[in-house]
Formats: sequence, C-alpha cells, structure tokens
Amino acid sequence: MSDLFKKINRGGVFHICLLYILLSIMIVSISYYEIKKSEMDTLGRGLYNENSIFFIPDESVLWNWRDINIGQQFTLFKELQTGSRNIRAIYFDNQTYVPPIVDGRFFRKEDFYDNGRFAVVGKEIQRSELKYKNGKLYYIYKNNEFEVIGTMGASHLTEIDKTIILSMNGLSGEENRESGIFVLNASDLSSITKSKMLDVGGIKVPVHLFERGEYGAQSYANSDIYNVILKIIVFILVTFSIIVFTVSWIKKQWSEIRVLWILGFQPIYPLFRYVIKYFTITSFTYVLVAGGSFAILNINPEFYNEYFLHICFGFLVIVLTSFLSLRMSMKSLSKRLK
Repeated sequence: MSDLFKKINRGGVFHICLLYILLSIMIVSISYYEIKKSEMDTLGRGLYNENSIFFIPDESVLWNWRDINIGQQFTLFKELQTGSRNIRAIYFDNQTYVPPIVDGRFFRKEDFYDNGRFAVVGKEIQRSELKYKNGKLYYIYKNNEFEVIGTMGASHLTEIDKTIILSMNGLSGEENRESGIFVLNASDLSSITKSKMLDVGGIKVPVHLFERGEYGAQSYANSDIYNVILKIIVFILVTFSIIVFTVSWIKKQWSEIRVLWILGFQPIYPLFRYVIKYFTITSFTYVLVAGGSFAILNINPEFYNEYFLHICFGFLVIVLTSFLSLRMSMKSLSKRLK
C-alpha cells in the first residue's frame, strides 16, 4: 500500500491535488455564499431587484402592459395591496427570476395570454385565506377567483412568504385601467430613468418615477463590512497557502535539478517540466471541483452568470498566485545554480 502511495505521489502529485481541492472548495463555498446572499436579498425585497424602478404611468395615455418594449427581458409588477399581505400582479417577457417553490410551479409566459386567472402564494398564507373548489385552491381578489398554481418560500422567513402574486391578465378591465404603482425589474433601466418615458408599442408613455429606498430589504451576514472582511480572509488564506506550498514544493525538487545540472543538463528544462506539471494538476483540480459544484449545488439559473464570474475570479487568483510563486522560486534556484 505504501509503495502504491509513493508511486501515486511521485513528485508530490497527491499533496498538490489535496491542497488545491481544499482551496477550490473554499473558493466555491464563498462563491455559493455570494450568490445565495444575492438571492436572499432579492427575496427580502419581495422579488424586486436592487435597481428596480417604481413608477406611476401618466393617466392621460392609454397603454397595454403587454406592449412594453425596453429591448431586454423584464418583469413588471403592479402593487395592489401592501401591508400584512402584499398582493401584486405580475407580467414578464420571456424568462424571469423564479423564487424558491415549495409546491407546484411559478408562472410561465403562456399564463399571461389565455383567459385563466392564476396565483402563486407565499407559504405563510393560511388555508383559511383560500377557497377550495373542485379539488383546487383559489385566492379571491375583488370577487375574482385566481387558481393557486404554486406556493413559494425560502428556507427561512422572507418577504415573499406573506406575498400573493396574481397574473396581470387576470385582473378585471377596470382594475387594469386604474392607475397604481408599478415596479419594473430589468438589468439596465438607465434609459427610462433619464428620459422618464416608457416605450409601449411605439408610443412613449410618460412615467412619474419615485424612490422607494431599500424597500423590504433584509440584512444578511450582519452587514456589508463583514462580507468584505470574509472575502479578505479567504483571499489571504488562499494566496498564503499557495505561496508557502509552491515554494516548498519547488525546493523539494532541488536535488533532482542539481544532479541534472552537475551532469551538464540545463536546469531550465526540468524547471519548465515542473511548471507545466504543476499548472496542469492545479487547473484540472480546480475545474473538476468548480464544474462539479454546478451539478451538486442548488443554484438558481438566474444567478448562473454571477456564480460563473465568481468561479472565474477564483481561478484567476489561483493561477496568478501560483505563477508568481513559481517565478519567485525559480529565480531563487537559478541564483543557487550560478
């Protein structure tokens, strides 16, 4: 068994893999924490983004929410009631953020283009607040029955747990025509905030914007300063571990390099071979752990891009730190061979 281990660990392969697996897990963990924090912040705001805009359309202009065109995916909410129970109507174009679903499903695009009335309710909504009919649950809003197609809720209490979301097409014509507070979610709304105009089927509808602040936002991980401190600690641990291990590993190869040098071989060749070997093992280990995290961890598709960027940044830190450590070690060895 010991001979097999020595064979596997020839050149310190096992120790390199072990270290970089641990470091990769550390980076994956902090990356997962970051996207979960982003998701929890979104849930804490009741599905509103941090850059959502709150507006009231000009009552003098007739418009249809189905004709909104901002050149990107968006989600539109209409606030119907705010308080102990938040009631909102929703419409979205193409794919939108899907909150954690306890039972059933969230809205699909086709739900907004038929005659059905649908609702997704928070897990804190009591059964007594719903109507049971023909084996289905319904939420009654202004004498209209909205079929409950799903129940949403996170692992801990958030704003969405007491929220009821209705399909916007299910509202009565009068309710749709009534002015109210609308909330628009999209990645970039700067053009609307600057012009204060919303493109609706080629018609520019004036909108009155107003600030809501961090409405419904909840603070996770105590505060942003703790989040920054955590990142700094992880960064220091990763870089320090890589530097110490890499310098130590190169020094262990000194005996082989010195023998080859005495025999007349240029040290650059074994050093180059060690560098290639080191980067191959470290890169493969990180890609294996990071790639596996996409399959193992429960990552909301809405946050795939954010998670991928965190993973890429972690890989960049590992590669650059390893490169600088190897360069520093090789310079030291080169001086000793002169």
